[in-house]
Amino acid sequence: MAKKIGIDLGTTYSVVSYVDDTGVITNVESSEGEKTTPSIVYFDPNGTDVVVGSAAREAGALDPDKIIERVKNYMGDPNYMKEINGQEFSASAISSIILKKLVSDAEKWLGGEEIEGAVITCPAYFGDAAREATRKAGEAVTLSNGQPLKVLKIMDEPTAAAIAYGNSHPEDMHKTVLIYDLGGGTFDCTIMRLDFEGQDRQYKVITTGGDHKLGGKDWDKALTDYVRSEFCNQTGCDEDAIKADPEMIVWFSEASEKTKKMLTQKDVATMTPNYDGQKARIEVTRDKFNELTRSLFGQTTMLIDQMLEKKGMTMAEIDEIILVGGSTRMKQVEEGLTDAYNKPLVSFDPDKAVSNGAALVASGMNVADNFGGEGAAEGAGAASSAGGATLTLGAQTTSFEGAGGTSNEIIELCTKSYCLRYNDPTSGMKFANLIKKDTPKPAHGSTQDVSILRDHLQLGESGQMYNSVGLYILENEELTDEVPEDKCEALYEEMPIPFEPPVLGDEPVEVTLDVDINGQLVLTLVELKTGVRHEVHPIRKGGDAASKGLDQVSGFTLG
Repeated sequence: MAKKIGIDLGTTYSVVSYVDDTGVITNVESSEGEKTTPSIVYFDPNGTDVVVGSAAREAGALDPDKIIERVKNYMGDPNYMKEINGQEFSASAISSIILKKLVSDAEKWLGGEEIEGAVITCPAYFGDAAREATRKAGEAVTLSNGQPLKVLKIMDEPTAAAIAYGNSHPEDMHKTVLIYDLGGGTFDCTIMRLDFEGQDRQYKVITTGGDHKLGGKDWDKALTDYVRSEFCNQTGCDEDAIKADPEMIVWFSEASEKTKKMLTQKDVATMTPNYDGQKARIEVTRDKFNELTRSLFGQTTMLIDQMLEKKGMTMAEIDEIILVGGSTRMKQVEEGLTDAYNKPLVSFDPDKAVSNGAALVASGMNVADNFGGEGAAEGAGAASSAGGATLTLGAQTTSFEGAGGTSNEIIELCTKSYCLRYNDPTSGMKFANLIKKDTPKPAHGSTQDVSILRDHLQLGESGQMYNSVGLYILENEELTDEVPEDKCEALYEEMPIPFEPPVLGDEPVEVTLDVDINGQLVLTLVELKTGVRHEVHPIRKGGDAASKGLDQVSGFTLG
């Protein structure tokens, strides 16, 4: 029987899980025998072979400039591009190679059993471009049967972790929890309401925050900067030369991570850089490490406080904090959160909670023949931790059967606000949110004031005919109806809509915006007089650049 898997595509480490035939969540081991796979890719100079995971560092020891890591921070960014062996690769293409390795290992672990589809997770703070880049990376993976991987759903990491946490608690529960998710390269803070009563269970996302470029690697960098400086002070080596040396970059990347982990268990650790014939032993205490990285931890609490303030909430409303992500093992996280908030802390399988939650959801998804990318509607049959789970995508929820026949409902939210730019004749250019952050998905928003819309469209001259109009949608983080321009990001191209035949300047129109369960946007303009509809999918600036190199993935051989 074909399996459906959950994939935590991480910045530094990735994990694959599935629900086996006995209803137990199982983590896939890589071909190297590891439960977590480093998200690192080495491109062999021959141009056809790639190595992914822990073996990538070893394979690239003598050719470190062909090692790429931490690309998750740049998903959906058309300006990020890596040139390797004369070819350019986007973050999505490199992530697809990592996914290719993860899926290949899963197929081997399953003994050749087919993989029917996958739920892939992403930070809650990802916008639609990063989510679409993640989806495309998955869909570019070819299974051993020659078929493309079906991406059942792009799911927020904190939500997946909460599902895994809830699955381990059969008792009734009514809690508001803060999920503190500090991974290798991203930080998410998410507030969720967990209401479990008898057989009915609801996971409701209340609000999200975070920074998709803040993570454990920043703690590594702080440690690297300190040790490198101390090394140069002791030996007289040129610090700029060490910074530019590819082999030293790789050495510090690996050594700093190991030292950081050692400091979770010990009060003192050492690093021994060796460069240009010079070697030194640099001692680092846990107190020194905490001092070096105190501002980084402070950024996480600042983001939590900002999220609460924007939502009009306080920590008094939070019952407990759930720690997710390998970087939460650092002692300063537990100590700092206790000092800052004095709330109960729950460390719940930091490395695997996300992939396990994704596997629980994936296990109940039906892959229909006419699969359309959001996950099919009602399905049957796949085993889960409950046995015999089914999952449906409803108007605003994802629902699945859970342990002991429980009925589980997940209410997911838009993680960005989307506004329409228009011209107000009295106050100039303005920006109105059609859909606000924290609106349940799928979400629908429309213009209510046609006169304002006409001003935006500049169709105000009576008797004048217009052949087309250009619409602009922008992203922001605000929860208000009107948004200051400096809070908006102009991430989308202008969307020209032709009128055939031309319309009069005073003809009423309406603009609506829809966000689907996966966070993808559709914009619709309706000519109210005739009922003619114009539907467009907003295109990110940079076009296909954010997907460059995806067509090359199938041609690579995993080493």
